[in-house]
Amino acid sequence: MPRFCSSRDLQAACLGKIGERKAEEFLSKAGYKLLYRNFRPRRGGEVDLVFRVRGRVELVFVEVKTRSDERFGQPAEAVTWKQQRRIVQAADEWLSMLEVDEVTARFDIIEVLFLDGIWNIRHIPDAFQAEETRHPGSQPVIPGAILGDVLPRRAHGGAARFLPRRRRC
Repeated sequence: MPRFCSSRDLQAACLGKIGERKAEEFLSKAGYKLLYRNFRPRRGGEVDLVFRVRGRVELVFVEVKTRSDERFGQPAEAVTWKQQRRIVQAADEWLSMLEVDEVTARFDIIEVLFLDGIWNIRHIPDAFQAEETRHPGSQPVIPGAILGDVLPRRAHGGAARFLPRRRRC
């Protein structure tokens, strides 16, 4: 933990940012291509990381949960249905900006645990479905798959083709 993180809230924020970087490195080494960090569209919602599976037209919307202990359970257990709904809302906005009508997408969770000075990372692919965050009988957010571009034409707050600058916490 960086020593300049003095207050408890600041330490948690720094731990979260470091966890996101660790998750980013982990997925990049596993063959994923980072498209965007901290996507927050105007209409609401948020997602920590947006990846594309290399060699395939599949988007992966990733929620990263970082913890320094397991007193309150596994990190993935902290992703509530309300948070899942916000992630799906951001994914829906991302998909609406694409130049193609349909693309395969999924929702993953990365658990990052910092225990006894060691970083432990667990990837949970397909952690939840868009339908799980909707009322029964509503239409799913993610349509079927076809080939095409997976980068949006535009992104609010900055171009999706260029990653935001990294800030030290």
